[in-house]
Amino acid sequence: MHGEWMTGCGHREHAWAGERQIDGMPGVAVARGCRVEVLAGWRARVALVGDVCLSDDDRPVLVEAAAAGRWSDLTRCPGSYWVIAENSRNRFVCGDLSGLRSIFYAEQGGHTLWSTSARGLAERRRAPLNLALTAAHFTVGAEHWLDRTLYDGVFAVPGGFGLLLREERPQLIDVRGISPDLTLSEGADAFGQALHTAVHQRMSSVEGLASADVSGGLDSTALAITASAVGEVRAVTYADAYTSAEDLFFARRAAVHMGVKLHVGRGGVEQLPFSWTSSQPIPDQPAAASLTMAQRHLYLEPAANLGGIHFTGDGGDVVLDSCSAVWVGMVQSGERRAAHREVTNWARARNRSPRDLWRAVTRAAGSGYGGALEEAARQMESGGVEGKRPGVWSWCHVGQSSGWLTAAGRDQVAALLRESAKVATSLRADLTEQQSSLRLVGADVRNTAPLAAAWGVRPVHPYLDNEVVRAAFAIAPAERHGVTAFKPLLGVALPQLPSWLTSRTSKGSFSRQLIAGMVHHRARLAHLFRDSVLTTSGLLDPEPAITALAGVGGVRSDALYDLQRLAMVCQWLAANGRHDGQLLEVAC
Repeated sequence: MHGEWMTGCGHREHAWAGERQIDGMPGVAVARGCRVEVLAGWRARVALVGDVCLSDDDRPVLVEAAAAGRWSDLTRCPGSYWVIAENSRNRFVCGDLSGLRSIFYAEQGGHTLWSTSARGLAERRRAPLNLALTAAHFTVGAEHWLDRTLYDGVFAVPGGFGLLLREERPQLIDVRGISPDLTLSEGADAFGQALHTAVHQRMSSVEGLASADVSGGLDSTALAITASAVGEVRAVTYADAYTSAEDLFFARRAAVHMGVKLHVGRGGVEQLPFSWTSSQPIPDQPAAASLTMAQRHLYLEPAANLGGIHFTGDGGDVVLDSCSAVWVGMVQSGERRAAHREVTNWARARNRSPRDLWRAVTRAAGSGYGGALEEAARQMESGGVEGKRPGVWSWCHVGQSSGWLTAAGRDQVAALLRESAKVATSLRADLTEQQSSLRLVGADVRNTAPLAAAWGVRPVHPYLDNEVVRAAFAIAPAERHGVTAFKPLLGVALPQLPSWLTSRTSKGSFSRQLIAGMVHHRARLAHLFRDSVLTTSGLLDPEPAITALAGVGGVRSDALYDLQRLAMVCQWLAANGRHDGQLLEVAC
């Protein structure tokens, strides 16, 4: 993603002003440095943009697929890339399954404009920010509005879909092609091969040295060890007084295993979260990395400007494991007794109440997605705050931050929830959760891309490659759910990894670091909340949020996650307010 974007128009005669036109595709421009491979035949033309690995045999097959309109076939090459294809009838543009390689579109003058940058498209259309939707994102989650961006009139193509541009209205095309019916043992080999290919393909393309996050956790460390088997890897990580000492122990052990030095960025007060600057890049939409720029600058310094790639473990949590939504899915599928047994065992192992957890599971299974959205809307309107999470997955959690909105703000979020409830379909919880989690990770990584350019690295995210995702999601979520083992798929799929890594059952937490950052920057955050356009527009009452902020670091820190999301959104809005473009207008 580093330095890459595309933009175009559904009307073929339109020449879109950009850095570089793609040969033979009028109206499609890409940024300089963007890697483009064009495949041409007499019946169709295909452009693949990004990190993609093709053999000579692949090229005619892809052109023939485009000619026949078999669009999903174009998304099955190893790597991470966009597709632009056209035949005599249509043009098709597509990202990936996660939304990391995203497509956005808008209607203008009877034509469909599209781009890989929502912000760029919004600036061209002078599209205002939608503050009500922004408030909904940080109070109940972005996953309930998959086809919308925070810019009015700019729509998102959800991860796993492509956009078919026709003379009439454009059409979304499902390219996922996933049937989750394999057991862990049946699907592990295919997943291991897909991940191995994703890592080795990138290592073979590196001129010089690759770098990698080696945090000590399973996801990033597994990639680094796999990469180090075929090339040289510079291992980097971050540590301060608040990060996990156990994570650092495992990171050092991994570096010894790889035979490399571990570069540890030792942070202090200056690197605590919420230490952003006014000069840092502005992502398309809010990104968590915006709050930790100083930390990332520090620990990524040994990896900066190597001229290669930087491996991250983003997406590993989603593809390697699944969450308690599997129990809801089991109840929905008629496996009630098995679900009850798993919930009871899980709760007793953690000294939790099986009865309370089982009640939450059956409630989620009974309400369905539409019913849960309606209930969330009623909660918003009544001003009721659910507060602490129920301990298991739910369709729509109304957090403490809902109580920080004004009555007008809650009403507008409730209206948005009801809009989504009207079109909600009957879904299986476990499949819905894994897809929405994948898209949330993809969106966060996508929005981090301009920030990564400032760090001097080009991140790659093998867990988010289409074929890796497909191989993981072909395994039933219940099979990947770690009850006694942590991320069981990894050890089965990659048996060459050291057992001391794959058998690890703990995971470091960043809560202490977040708390320290909030305490240190409390005055700054209070000022940010009070001056936010969410406050001046009448959607946010900052004082309850500031009261919750004052409680962080004390006996109760229940609002930590909600405060982090509010800070992320307010920082992004403030940065947009300083921008020279046309994004200062807002729509409530």
